[in-house]
Amino acid sequence: MNIPVEVIEACASNRCVLFVGSRATSEAVVEEGGTYLEQKRLARKLGGRVSVRAALAELLQGAPRDEVIKRLRSHLAVPDTAPGDFHLRAVRRFSTIYTTCRDDLMERAALAEGIEFTVYYPGDALPAPGIEGLHIVKLWGGFEKPESLVLTDGDQAKHPLAAQKSAVRLMLRKQVVFFVGYLLEEEDFDLVFEDLSEAYGGELPRVHLAVAQGKISDYHWQKWVWRGLLLFIADPSEALEAVDQQAPKE
Repeated sequence: MNIPVEVIEACASNRCVLFVGSRATSEAVVEEGGTYLEQKRLARKLGGRVSVRAALAELLQGAPRDEVIKRLRSHLAVPDTAPGDFHLRAVRRFSTIYTTCRDDLMERAALAEGIEFTVYYPGDALPAPGIEGLHIVKLWGGFEKPESLVLTDGDQAKHPLAAQKSAVRLMLRKQVVFFVGYLLEEEDFDLVFEDLSEAYGGELPRVHLAVAQGKISDYHWQKWVWRGLLLFIADPSEALEAVDQQAPKE
């Protein structure tokens, strides 16, 4: 597999920032013989039709927040799953990792590798480009800190990336953004891309997406390429294995 030259060069010079979607968790779960709910199936399990966020918002109208979190956690938390090859490669390779996953696989991967790390939650000041150490930014919070969880659009509106426009613009101008573990038809990618675009204040600089598990439809190709997103097909571990091969870390 040929990873885009821009990504390889950025990885080689530690100027690449990784954005991680739920397919990275799914891959780790499946590797151990388990099943991880895709977003459409998760939405149905939560009582909705397509949108997980809409289903959570509806549940919160009739149930306490801690009960809704418990229900979501029962579907998405993976305490018995070990970090996958992707997670181990990610913490060894990248100094800044943004994730929309609410599990702790990335943190456990860092612990397994003996790497010190800092975790950031919604509302925390974002790490500066080039800062030393490993920095894990949990855009939608984590189950280990329930009060941090972003469940609805209203939750996200409390701590939008746009509240830190200067930091986001600096990140996007100084670094190359590499999305891994997302599918174009799932809502989490739309949500994080819109949040970034709003924070940047316009069309994003060139960003790259390794589309997980499948083909890229003509509709999505035209929609996202028009918006400046450069696409290729690769599952999470496949993408980072290729990065390690083509841009060996010194």
